[in-house]
Amino acid sequence: MRTPIDEIWDDVKHTVTLKELDFLKKCFRAYSSKAHVRNVMKDLEILKKMSHPPKRILDFGCGIGLQTFLLAKLGYDVTGMETVEDKSLDGFLKGKAEPHIRSREESMENVWKTIKQKISVDFQFYGGKKIPFGTEHFDIVFAYAVLEHIPPIEVSNILVEIRRVLKKNGLFYIFQLPQRTSYTEFIARKLGMESHEFLWNLTTVSTMLKTEGFKVIHSEKVDMLINHPHKIVNPLFPILRPLNELLCHTPLSYFAHHLTVISRKY
Repeated sequence: MRTPIDEIWDDVKHTVTLKELDFLKKCFRAYSSKAHVRNVMKDLEILKKMSHPPKRILDFGCGIGLQTFLLAKLGYDVTGMETVEDKSLDGFLKGKAEPHIRSREESMENVWKTIKQKISVDFQFYGGKKIPFGTEHFDIVFAYAVLEHIPPIEVSNILVEIRRVLKKNGLFYIFQLPQRTSYTEFIARKLGMESHEFLWNLTTVSTMLKTEGFKVIHSEKVDMLINHPHKIVNPLFPILRPLNELLCHTPLSYFAHHLTVISRKY
């Protein structure tokens, strides 16, 4: 199954070191799942419907830049920005983060270079506090699977900066934010598998956004069923996809894995 980012992987895997390749396999692996690819494309459809391109977007916490690449392909003017440090890695990788920390920056820069050869997009690292752009610079800030990697005590200050760089009435999109009541996170922790240290609920997110000058205009709970291992999930995807959509509209969504929260700067 070819995915929207296979062309990036095809180029990258022949140009990086073995140490980097190990790190990047982990980053690209999610796209082996039809369910994950569908989630990403659905989220981008929501964004495109609510914020038609061309618009200037900050992909906040862009990682290796796969979502940045897809946003640029849709016609947005995109800047991908990542911190020089990921404070959640050690917890997420169960104390085995050291090799990933050592190769993280170089690996990202190699993927960024490959993406920039294919499409017009900008990438940069920043220190994790002040966003290096002027006031009201962006129409949109896009955070895809990001806030769960930031210690909660730091999120308020991050939101202040996001609001500053957003234009008046600009939109802040939060996608793939793990819920505190996620049954998949609970099982992963019990089994000693990779899981997120910082989990959220809709009330907490909404309250924090309101406090920092945002109005929530859309929210939903998504992902009732597992996306991996892809060798098991992919053959069942035609059945699992409609079942997932159905369950997300029932009280069982309390245990869904992720939140989508879209807010407007006021």
